[in-house]
Amino acid sequence: MKKLALAPVVALAITGLAASPVIATPSTQAPEGPASIQQAPSPADASASEGTIAVSSASVTTDEFADPGVGISGAGLAPDAKFTMVVTPTSGQNVAPYEETVTTDETGAFETGVNSLGTASDAFIGGYSVTVTNVADENETYSTNFEVTAGGDETEEPTAPAVDPKASLESKEISAADLEKWGLTFTGEGFTPGGDVSIEGVDADDTVVAKADDKGNVDGTFTAKGVKPGKYTVTFIDDESGEKTEPQAFTVVEDATETPTTPAAEAKLIVSPESVTPKDFVQKDKGVKLVVENCEPGEDVRFVVNPKGNSSVTAFDETEKADDEGNASVTVYGTSASNPSAYIGDYDVTVTCGDDELTGKFSVEEDPNAGGSDGNDDGGSDGGNGGGNGGGDLPRTGMELTGLAAGAGLLLVGGTAIFLTKRRKKGVPSPSDI
Repeated sequence: MKKLALAPVVALAITGLAASPVIATPSTQAPEGPASIQQAPSPADASASEGTIAVSSASVTTDEFADPGVGISGAGLAPDAKFTMVVTPTSGQNVAPYEETVTTDETGAFETGVNSLGTASDAFIGGYSVTVTNVADENETYSTNFEVTAGGDETEEPTAPAVDPKASLESKEISAADLEKWGLTFTGEGFTPGGDVSIEGVDADDTVVAKADDKGNVDGTFTAKGVKPGKYTVTFIDDESGEKTEPQAFTVVEDATETPTTPAAEAKLIVSPESVTPKDFVQKDKGVKLVVENCEPGEDVRFVVNPKGNSSVTAFDETEKADDEGNASVTVYGTSASNPSAYIGDYDVTVTCGDDELTGKFSVEEDPNAGGSDGNDDGGSDGGNGGGNGGGDLPRTGMELTGLAAGAGLLLVGGTAIFLTKRRKKGVPSPSDI
């Protein structure tokens, strides 16, 4: 079987480094011949006073033996003499011995070296002896040794950081509904890189809640259903090592309940009474009361009263301000007390309150208990305007005064002004006052 060979590298100088060898990769199969050892550049440290030889390193890896190799040097030997250097494997490895002739300088020193032809092969693993013999005097012999070890191409695995898990919660308080729907966020560090992180202390939907990154950091969210309000703690566990974090406290609170909003009360119109006799209608302290509730405080409230049909009474139109409670009112009555029957008929009431338009109605009707006196009264007060029919039966004349000028709308009835007006009150009556 051919052995691997050791090959020399010519030294650059006696005290310097030699050139790097050319790399030659051997077959991965069992070598047929001896492995080769070549001369290496690394100088050895030999003492000149005693006449010794030395190697640059007593132990090298296969990578180091490939490049730069093992330096061999001598000092204190016979000056200017030729010496035979032999490097021999001593561990039974399939490597051929290496032999070289070296020449000492005038001080008796030399420098050379061997390597494995630039090939990091396990075939060179083992011990080696180095012998240097004076060619002219075989009694002058010197020896040393070195070894080649494995592991040159192995890279050290990075040391995993110590597992010391720590975690914190983003919030210390959460509602039961949010814990179920959105979950509670957490962060942590010091876990096994790439390892799973589980949780205990609350019935989470998933036991494993996160996976650590390559630095052992974690972040995530855990959810849980049906957790009742109260105080809880959770602990995060490094599944690889079993190490646990300190318990993290949080509180589950009652779900917020929305207070039902009371709808705003609708504006309301109250007409009282809805039926009045002519006699009462022309009395200032009676008439018809119009009350509006639930308007916006301070806003304008417009009251409009329109007679129905072919009436000789013109419309009433007045605007009031709602008070602090949103209420406003007027009392409408007839100003022609001498001719009350002129107001007999039906009236429509329209009130505008912000965006609301409210409607109502009232009637001025003959008093069924008055007998025939009403006709006589009407005729007497009419001033020759049709006997018992009164002014209410006459058509409109078209003559009209503005409400601002007269306090209310009016028409001339047989030359007599018939008024609808309002009675001002200091306060707004409540519905119970009507």
